Amino acid sequence: MAPIPVILFGATGRMGRAIRSSIPEFPDVSLVACVARSADDVACPPGCVWLTPDDVEAGSALPNDSVVIDVSLAAGTARLLGWLERVPRPLVSATTGLGEAEEGRIRSLARRAAVLRARNLSVGNSVASAMLRSVPAAAKALFDIDLVEHHHAAKRDAPSGTALAWARILSSVPAAVNTAPDAAKPRTPGEVRIHSLRSGTAAGTHRALLAGAGETLELVHRVSDRAVFARGALRAARFLKGKPPGLYTLEQMLEGS
Repeated sequence: MAPIPVILFGATGRMGRAIRSSIPEFPDVSLVACVARSADDVACPPGCVWLTPDDVEAGSALPNDSVVIDVSLAAGTARLLGWLERVPRPLVSATTGLGEAEEGRIRSLARRAAVLRARNLSVGNSVASAMLRSVPAAAKALFDIDLVEHHHAAKRDAPSGTALAWARILSSVPAAVNTAPDAAKPRTPGEVRIHSLRSGTAAGTHRALLAGAGETLELVHRVSDRAVFARGALRAARFLKGKPPGLYTLEQMLEGS
C-alpha cells in the first residue's frame, strides 16, 4: 500500500520541526510538502517540496488524496482554510489561539472533509480529559477548582487551548471560567480559575487542583518532549485517511472508531 501523502502547514515552527523529525517513525506516511514563508536549515525528507502559502493558494500541484496537518499560527490557519474551502482535503487541525470565526470555518469544512480538531495531540492528555469528565457534577460543587498551565516563554496564546478545554469539562457553569483570576476576590459559584505561566523551554504542563474541606485532588499531565505531539499529529493523519466527512476527536482515533 502506498504511503499516506501529508502536507505540513507551519513546517518551520517548533511543532513543524518535531513532526519532520518524527516522520521516519511512520513508514506508512510520506511528507510531500512543507509549507512555510521560507525554508529553514532542517532538511525536508526525500520526495518533499518546500512551498509558501502563496504557492499553495496559487494552485501548486499537490496530491488530491493528501492529508493536511496544520500546526501554524492563527493567521496561517485562516489562509489555509481559504484554500481548503476551495479544494477540501482531510485536515488535522492543532493550532491553538483561534478565534470563533476560524473555529466555525473548521466546523463547516468538516461537512465536506474529514477533520480532526485537537489543541493537544498527546495520548496522555486524552486520558487525563477522560478522567476529568468522570468527576460527578455534585462533586464539582464541593471543590474550589484551579488549573495551572506552564508553557515555554515563546508561546503566544494564554491560557492554552488544553487549559480551556479542561476548564469547560470541570465547570458546572460554563460562563464561570476565569482566565485572569484575582486571588483576593471570592469565587463565584461554579468558577474554575486558570493560571498561565510562560517561562523557560517547557513543552507543556497542565495541573488540575480540586481543593475541598480537608482534602485536595490533583491531576498533572506533563510533556517533556514535543515529539509526543508530533507523533499524535501523524497518527491523526493516518486515522483520517479514507474517513468520510465529519468532525473527529482524538478519543475516537484512540478507540479506532
